[in-house]
Amino acid sequence: MGTPYPDPSNGDQYPQNGGQDGQNYPGGYTPPPGGDPYGQQGYQAQPHPGQQPYPGQQPPYPGQAPQSSSDDNTMALLAHLGGIVTSFVVPLVLYLVKRDDASPYLRHHIMESLNFQITMFIAYIASWLVAGITFGFLGFLPFVVWVVVIVFAILATVSSSKGEWYKYPFALRLVK
Repeated sequence: MGTPYPDPSNGDQYPQNGGQDGQNYPGGYTPPPGGDPYGQQGYQAQPHPGQQPYPGQQPPYPGQAPQSSSDDNTMALLAHLGGIVTSFVVPLVLYLVKRDDASPYLRHHIMESLNFQITMFIAYIASWLVAGITFGFLGFLPFVVWVVVIVFAILATVSSSKGEWYKYPFALRLVK
């Protein structure tokens, strides 16, 4: 029994479909301008140069450096480091000042920092309450929360200084 598709090894040809690159594709498929994304190398999910996510969205390709300015990197770095020192105060001030005129990259970092710091502030309060209820038996919990804040804020700071998108692994998404 024959194959459902033409076999080029025995002389069968694909029907002509007028592809821009001069190749014939099965089923009348015409590749989009710029080439066949399903060609010999397979589909490659690459962003277009200068592509930015829509406001309020996650970046389309996490870990890739966006087209960001050094001012955006500095402000993002300030949002994450300010969270270590002042909890959610610095990220909140940056959010209130920059939310309308910030780039999507900077808006993402400010909102991530603000949401994480609010989550950790709630965790601080809960850990102090648990420590008080247990008469100090679980008094180490506020220290654990403090260490978590420092570690993840430093990771976010390093990522933002490189111009990368960073998402905290856990945070309540209260500010959008």
